[in-house]
Parts: sequence; C-alpha cells; structure tokens
Amino acid sequence: MHRGDEDLHYSDNSHRWIAPPEIDQAIWEAGLRAHMAQHRSTMGGPFNINELIEVPPPRRIPRQRAA
Repeated sequence: MHRGDEDLHYSDNSHRWIAPPEIDQAIWEAGLRAHMAQHRSTMGGPFNINELIEVPPPRRIPRQRAA
C-alpha cells in the first residue's frame, strides 16, 4: 500500500467502495477506479491469455514397492 492510500482500503487491505459521508459517491468511485488502474499497471494486472507460457507438469517419481 502506498502512502496516502489508507482511506481507500479497509484494515484487511480490501478496497473501500462506499464513500465516507463527506465525499460524493461518484467522486469517490472515480478516485477508487483510478487507484485500481494504478494497481493493475504496477502490480501485473490482468494478462493476455495468449502471452502465457506453457509450463510442463512436474516429473512424477514412482514410489518403491514394499518387499
């Protein structure tokens, strides 16, 4: 969380979509949407499915049988 973002998050770091009483809801949502766009641009954000790299499954090592 960046300095100054405290008002946009609850204590569990989820985003606060309900505006405080002294701020108009539409203005609050516009600011929060800008904040979310910043998250997406600096933290990876949504990805393009065509850019994913195929990762092979882990190699399976067979267990030894009991004698």
